[in-house]
Amino acid sequence: MKKFAVFAVLACIASLAFAAGGSEGGGAGSRTAFNITVYNIDIARIQPAANHPMFQYLKERLNVTFTWDILVGDKNQREGTMIAGGQYPDILNVNETKFIDAGVLIPLESLIEQHGPNIKAHYKDVWEKMKSPDGHIYHLIDYGIIHGKDQNPDYNGAAFWVQKAVLKDAGYPRIRTVDEFFNLLENYQRKYPRINNQPTIPFVILTHDWRAFEMWNPPNFLAGNPNEGNGIVNPRTFEYRNFFTMDISKRWFQKLNEMDKRNLIDRTTFTDNYDQYGAKIASGRVLGQFVQGWQFMYDLDPANKARGEAVRMMAPLPIVFDANTRPWYRNLPIPNIGRGMGISVSAKNPVRIIQFVNDLLSEDVQRTLQWGIEGKDWQWRTEGGRKIPYRTPEQRANWQNPTWGEQNRARLMEMFPKIEGSFSDGYPNDLSFYFPEREAMLDPTDKELFAAYGVTSYNELMDKDPRPNNPWFPTWNMPNPPDGSPPQRAYIRCEQTMRQRLPRLVLAPAAQFETLWTAYINEMNSNGIVRYEAYMQDQLNERLKAWGIVRR
Repeated sequence: MKKFAVFAVLACIASLAFAAGGSEGGGAGSRTAFNITVYNIDIARIQPAANHPMFQYLKERLNVTFTWDILVGDKNQREGTMIAGGQYPDILNVNETKFIDAGVLIPLESLIEQHGPNIKAHYKDVWEKMKSPDGHIYHLIDYGIIHGKDQNPDYNGAAFWVQKAVLKDAGYPRIRTVDEFFNLLENYQRKYPRINNQPTIPFVILTHDWRAFEMWNPPNFLAGNPNEGNGIVNPRTFEYRNFFTMDISKRWFQKLNEMDKRNLIDRTTFTDNYDQYGAKIASGRVLGQFVQGWQFMYDLDPANKARGEAVRMMAPLPIVFDANTRPWYRNLPIPNIGRGMGISVSAKNPVRIIQFVNDLLSEDVQRTLQWGIEGKDWQWRTEGGRKIPYRTPEQRANWQNPTWGEQNRARLMEMFPKIEGSFSDGYPNDLSFYFPEREAMLDPTDKELFAAYGVTSYNELMDKDPRPNNPWFPTWNMPNPPDGSPPQRAYIRCEQTMRQRLPRLVLAPAAQFETLWTAYINEMNSNGIVRYEAYMQDQLNERLKAWGIVRR
C-alpha cells in the first residue's frame, strides 16, 4: 500500500485547520466559502445547472459549491489514468479498495475526532468495521446507517423482475421457480408479440462494463443463498467458495441456452451498452430480467409511468431453481461498507471538507436533501396540535418524475453520508415512506398487485419475514485483492473468461454446451481461481476474528 503521499498530507492538515475557520456548529455564517471538487462514478447523473435549487440551498446553508467530475467511459481506465497522473479531485467516490491500495486517500479518524462530531455519532455502531486492515478509516459509508426505525417499504436489491402487465395478464399467479418464470414470459410474448409497435423482448441481461456481474450472479440466488458477492460461505465451517465453477452456475447457463433456443433471450443483450439496455427498459417492451433493482428502477423504469404505462414497470420476484428451496434475496439493512466517499491526497483543505460533511449530517440539512425544500416540495400542517408533513398532488407528481428530479434533487450527493431510517421526530428519512404519503403516491397498478398477493410493499413481496443476516455478512464488501497481486491478476483473468465464454454458452447450439462448459471450467482453473478463493478466505477469516465471531 502506497502511503507516502498520505503522510505528507497529514503533516499539513494542522496548519489548514486554522484556515478552515468557524466552530463545529456549521452554517454559511460560520464557515468560509469553499469549492469542493468531486469525482462521481454514477454515469446516470448529469452536471447540475447553475441555478439548481438544491445546490443553491447548500451554497446558502453550508457555504459550499461543487465542481463535479462525473465518470464517462470505462471506470477502470479512468481511475487507472487518474492514479498514474497523481492528481485527484478533493473527494473521490469509492466502491472498491483501488484508491486505498494506491495510497490515494487520507486517513479520516483524527479529522473526524477533531472536527466531525456528527460524523462520529452517525457511524458509532460501525466505527470499527469501517477500518482498513492497517487500522485507518479511509472512506465514509454512503448507505445503510439506520437511525431509529427502518421505514423503507421499497426493494431495490437482486431479484427476477417482471412487468406488472405480465403478472396481471396471467391473473397474478404464484411464480416460484425459474421454469415457471420463463414460461410466464413465453406465454405473454406469444400473446403479445409486439408492444408499442416494437417487438416484445422476453428477457434481457445487463452485461455492460462493471455491471456484468448481473450475468453471473443469478445461480447464487436461484440456489437459495444470500448475496455474498462472488462466493458462498458455509455457515458451519466458514469455508468460502466461488460459485462461478459450481454446478449451480452450469445449471443456470444451461437454462439460458435452452431459453435462447426458445427465442426468449435478447441476443444483443451481450453487446448492448448501458444506454442501449436502458432504452429497452424505458420502452416498456422488456418483460423480464435478473438485476439489482437500483440498476434500473430509479432512472429507467419510471419512463414507462411518465408515458402513462405504469403497468409496464417491473415488480421483483424471489425466484429459485426448485420449489422446495427457500429464497434468500431480502436482507436486513446493512452498512454499505466499502462504498462511499474519501478525501484524496490532493485535497486543498481536508479540515474544511470534514466540517462540510459534519454539517451535511445535521438533521435539518438531511431533511431538506431528502424531502426537498420546505414550501416548495412539501409543507407542514397542524392536526390535533401535531405537525404533519404532506405534499400536494403536484408535488408528489414532481417527486416521482426522474427529469424533474435531476433538475431539483441533489442526486449527485447520493455518494455522501446520509441519515436513513427515522429523524428524531419519528418521521422517515424519505417523506415518500410516510404512510399517508406513500398511500397517496402508490400507483393503482401497485395497489392491485399488492392486494392480489396479500402484501403491502415490494419488500414484503420478496420476503415478509427476512431471516437475520449471517454475522459476517456480506463478504462482497471485504477488501478486493490489491492491484497487481496474484489473486487480483487471477480474478481479472477469470472475469475476462466469464465475459468472453458465458455469452457463448448461452448462444451456442445445445449440442455444444457440454464441450464449451468443460472448456470454461478448465480455463477458470488455469486462470487461478483458487488463488482468488484463498485470498477471500483469508479476508473472511480476518473478519471473523475482527468482528468477534471466532476467537483470535
